[in-house]
Amino acid sequence: MPEKIPQILPPHPLRPDYDRSLAPGDIRDDFQKRLEPQNFNVAYLSRLAARMSEALKHSPDDPSLRYQLAFVTMQNAPTTSGLALADELLAGIRRRSGTDAAAVARLRQLLDGMLSRASSARPSDYTVQRVNWSINNRCPMACRGCYNPFVDDQITLGQATMIVDKLARHGTTDLVIAGGDPLLWEPIFDTVDYAIGTGLQVALDTTGYTLTHEKLERLTRLSTLRLPMDGSTHEVQRAFRRSADRDLTSRFKKSLQMCDDVGFRRVRVHTVASRQNVNDLEAIAEIIFGYESVQQWVVFQWWGRRASRALSDEMTVAAEEIESRMARIRAAHPDKEVIFAEATDREFLNFMIQSNGQVVTFAAGLAEEFIVGNLLHDEMGEIIAHPILDFAAMRRGVPVALQEAGAS
Repeated sequence: MPEKIPQILPPHPLRPDYDRSLAPGDIRDDFQKRLEPQNFNVAYLSRLAARMSEALKHSPDDPSLRYQLAFVTMQNAPTTSGLALADELLAGIRRRSGTDAAAVARLRQLLDGMLSRASSARPSDYTVQRVNWSINNRCPMACRGCYNPFVDDQITLGQATMIVDKLARHGTTDLVIAGGDPLLWEPIFDTVDYAIGTGLQVALDTTGYTLTHEKLERLTRLSTLRLPMDGSTHEVQRAFRRSADRDLTSRFKKSLQMCDDVGFRRVRVHTVASRQNVNDLEAIAEIIFGYESVQQWVVFQWWGRRASRALSDEMTVAAEEIESRMARIRAAHPDKEVIFAEATDREFLNFMIQSNGQVVTFAAGLAEEFIVGNLLHDEMGEIIAHPILDFAAMRRGVPVALQEAGAS
């Protein structure tokens, strides 16, 4: 009897710091719920912005309304005129108005960067070399503080191949397919084959939860396969990545062993470093580098973009503490590529396609996600014209292919 695998649309339920005193339908309640899967889209944000604009006519000096409308405007695929409106809104917030000064200052910082990019000469022939694609909106587990911008809708195989064609025509070279978990999406193998057939280098980012020898045999043309390991024991692992499985660490080890068994030597392990496992990183390194298949290890600083303040306080660990451990690990494993991805260095780095074709990018702070288009009806040239995108940041992304590309 085949194993029954849970398939969750991570709901991103109300965070503990949501204001539950707000009535459903209140503008402020709709603002705080705008990142939920059914809401984070152009239609919802446009309706919300229209209501806010109307309310502002009656209360033009309301600092909260001005801040929230500026934020929504920046998130909703703004042109230069939209950014000018956000600039005007923030400029009209008086000091000591009662609005969170730090929040206003942070939004101003983001806006100034966008305005600077809008006013700079942007290369007309710029190519987005590396694209991330959250192709499936279902996952077999739930991570604490999961920051993937899940949406409700799911594309078809035909729509997926159309998007691949647009990327290939644009000149994209590196494609990272993730989720949720892409192995839970039935057309994934056809999509991977099609993308590789167009000349793209393709990486697959999976939990490994449903990986089998048969599936792995169908993925041997990948440039890299990415698998997780966040703890050397079940207890440490469960502090971040959770499921009904009683021992995820053993399951993840089995995935790595499968890669060894079939001779697939292009595995990249992902670890999310938090306060819960920072003292376990050396032990994790000893485990993963015991598999011949593992050539690269990327350690990501835990990122509280969708987390409550309480969870952020519990999980966040300083970059300096992680890096000091990474230095010792690199010295112990000089033949392996060990990369540390600090949260602030990932700001605006991602050109992320969602499971409905919508394209987003995101900054490092809470709720800082920005829509830039939709590849179901936009061309790449239209999308990259948006001043939200930071080309310099996107160039910092780690290439899909391993440095030791000859390993196979």
